Amino acid sequence: MTINGLKGFNTVFDSTITNDIQDGIIEYLDWALLEKGNYFNVSRGELAPNGEDYSRLKPSSNDNYSAGQAWDGFKSNWVWQSGISYSPPPVVGTNHTKPGVSGVYINDVFYPSTTSGAYAHNIDYYNGRVIFNSPIPTSSKVQVEYSYKWISIIYSFNVPWLRELQSVPVPDPTFLQGKEINNLPPESKVQLPAIAVEMVPTRYFKGYQLGGGQWIYTDVIFHCLAEDEHTRNKLVDIVSLQNDKSITLFDSNAINTNNEFPLDYRGTPVSGAMRYPDLVEKYNGGLLRFTNTSVQQLTAFSSNIHGGIVRITTEGIKTNI
Repeated sequence: MTINGLKGFNTVFDSTITNDIQDGIIEYLDWALLEKGNYFNVSRGELAPNGEDYSRLKPSSNDNYSAGQAWDGFKSNWVWQSGISYSPPPVVGTNHTKPGVSGVYINDVFYPSTTSGAYAHNIDYYNGRVIFNSPIPTSSKVQVEYSYKWISIIYSFNVPWLRELQSVPVPDPTFLQGKEINNLPPESKVQLPAIAVEMVPTRYFKGYQLGGGQWIYTDVIFHCLAEDEHTRNKLVDIVSLQNDKSITLFDSNAINTNNEFPLDYRGTPVSGAMRYPDLVEKYNGGLLRFTNTSVQQLTAFSSNIHGGIVRITTEGIKTNI
């Protein structure tokens, strides 16, 4: 007896529609906001109003690294993508083999990203961190010229209540002294403003054509989090104004098969790393349309944490179901 197989995926290890939607939305928003100027450039020796150096890194408190091996910037989520049309462009190097930050200054001496030996290093762009192959003295003066993203686009699981929601408008005096909340490693806190993308359990279907295929409707919630009401309102507007917009998804399974993820396990761009436009051009995963957008909640969790919720129904086509 022949048993019809399950439809809509090839193996249990495939990425499926819910994750494809979430991944595609996050990558799209991250890129599209860069094109609208969602970054700040940091020059070496640039001082904050309180006199702290924006470009100076501090030894990481992450216990997974030896003392002096990892060094954190005051902001995480550094820009590695080149080709941004907004002016002035982000501070990224021209070496396509190692896109992004061009190198580090140690005690006022520049060491490029291609450095070997004692000061060989890589950049963890997610966490805004320089990681040396071998530890250097913790008394070293480490500086980097880089760009950090102002609005972070993150997965909702990155904002559990056990983590700290942190607002860091400028490096404060406690940052380089390693005190209080600023002593937490970047992976243990969420810096604001941020838009957290959550998939919710709402799904329905409609026939696409005779012979197969269906329209798939999936709801997505965007949690807009900021340290002030004005910025929170801006985030809510940025998301809700995309009603009736179509974006392009990428085929995560094809990217996985060909091992062409842009960043490696360290958060470092691979050689020839593909940006969102490159991914959707080479591995087109079809269109996704935003519909039925509604702003459902505006609230203040505290005097310096404000939140808003935007709910959107996404509409896409799956031809193999």
